[in-house]
Amino acid sequence: MSAVITLAEAVAETLADFHAEVLFFPEYELRDIEEMKVIVVPLAEEFKPLSRTQHEEILKVQVGFLKRGCEDELPELLRTVEGLGLGFLNKPLAGAMCVGVAFNPIYSPEHLRERGQFTSVIELSFKQFR
Repeated sequence: MSAVITLAEAVAETLADFHAEVLFFPEYELRDIEEMKVIVVPLAEEFKPLSRTQHEEILKVQVGFLKRGCEDELPELLRTVEGLGLGFLNKPLAGAMCVGVAFNPIYSPEHLRERGQFTSVIELSFKQFR
């Protein structure tokens, strides 16, 4: 199995308390979202040379958070997402170490304003152990 898929499954397992699931084509209608949806998507594998004979492998996974919401709920939702994201930093998982956490977007003002939906995406970068 692909290392990035294995990693995505491990991330989803770590977020099992939020009923996280690995999806390859995540699409939801707001009417289908009763509580927070947490979606894990395998994103990328990067290979960077260290020397002529060695390379490092960086695996990237995105974690999406969707919830019906309003502006009043935003501070608590942001604290939750930031805490979960930072909880992965320097954490070993599925033969790799989390070396980067990026929030992009930390939340979507357009989704909140136009749909009443909180949308946040965390991009986790892992370096594989060699």
